Amino acid sequence: MMGWSWGIIGIVIIFAVFILLTQSAFRPLKILGYGVIQLMVGAIMLFFVNLFGQLFNFSIPINPITALITGLLGIPGLATLVLIKLFII
Repeated sequence: MMGWSWGIIGIVIIFAVFILLTQSAFRPLKILGYGVIQLMVGAIMLFFVNLFGQLFNFSIPINPITALITGLLGIPGLATLVLIKLFII
């Protein structure tokens, strides 16, 4: 039983090395990296909105969903979150 599990682990490692050598794994990693960058940009934008919003007792929670919306959509996404916070919530 023990030798069988080592064989599976070996096959998985060989498959992972093959994917990395053929560069077929770089495109999903590139897309994932782009998403992480946009998430950070959105979180920074929300931080500054919350910093300015303290003057008016206004804040938008910084979580992955709001940060991703703000990061991917930019200023229109941020404006939409502000409008949703003001008029709906």
